[in-house]
Amino acid sequence: MLILLLSQMPLHAQWGSLIQKAATKTAKTIEKKADSVANAASAALDRQVEKRLQARQAASDNQQESAENSYGALMRQMPDLPTVQQLCSHKEAELNEQTLRLLSSAVTRFNTHVLNLSVKVSAMAVRNIDSSNTSDFAYKMAQLTTGMSREEIDHLASLPEEEQEAYLAAHYKNGTAEAALVEQAAEANKYLEPLQPLIDKWDEVGRKADQVLEQADTKCKKIYKKFASQLESATGKERNKVLLEYYSNIVAVQRDAVQQAMKIRLEEQLPIAEEIEAKMVKIREEHKDAISSLLNYPQLTASQYFAEWSRLLDIPEYK
Repeated sequence: MLILLLSQMPLHAQWGSLIQKAATKTAKTIEKKADSVANAASAALDRQVEKRLQARQAASDNQQESAENSYGALMRQMPDLPTVQQLCSHKEAELNEQTLRLLSSAVTRFNTHVLNLSVKVSAMAVRNIDSSNTSDFAYKMAQLTTGMSREEIDHLASLPEEEQEAYLAAHYKNGTAEAALVEQAAEANKYLEPLQPLIDKWDEVGRKADQVLEQADTKCKKIYKKFASQLESATGKERNKVLLEYYSNIVAVQRDAVQQAMKIRLEEQLPIAEEIEAKMVKIREEHKDAISSLLNYPQLTASQYFAEWSRLLDIPEYK
């Protein structure tokens, strides 16, 4: 384009050819430099675009990883509960101390998976606590639970174990620890007051899940009465046989109840917990104490969710 413009300029006759050649050469040089600059700019732009794409991908990957490692995501990784038949078979192997059957049991595999998920829940809770100074947080926790100063805690740590017990006994006797807990609770109550309606709602849903389990217990107590006298008189393998028969009569009731309770916690309680947690973020920024760090309702919900399953591993006996 520049060459074309220069070639159309009105020129004096005696300069015509010389100026035209010079102008054309200058224009070509300018265009060559312009092309070089344009290419460099284009390459730089490509690099910037590539960096931005990589940053977006990394952010997307981090967001996906975060979502996959959320409390809700961990809860949704819980597989279907073992069947009644699998539970009874596992219990029989356990009562008869059949180690190989226990190791290969579907219930053992399930329990291992649930324990791994529970560990991840605990690890996430610790990770979410301000990790910039874990030592300081440990001191805060000790101060919260004992009412001691940092200097007193350091002094206690330096004592032999026997003297530590005596020191703690004397400390708790004067009521300092209880007073500290009351003070901390009163302070926490001030900044948690706006959240109380949500916390009450979370508690209410938790009671709903608990009631399902309590109703199952009521049914199991009635079944237990049918086996109570046999269990009192039987011993050894004979008692194990009665226990297994009793377990096989209640396990379906317990399994249904656990399933219902877990469903309530996942579908009804967790959303409330997540709503509370969204508001807790700001509170933690303003109140950097142990209570605000520990109050993590999604973590509490997930822990209770995974703990429900353990009821199916027990054989409840009632008085």
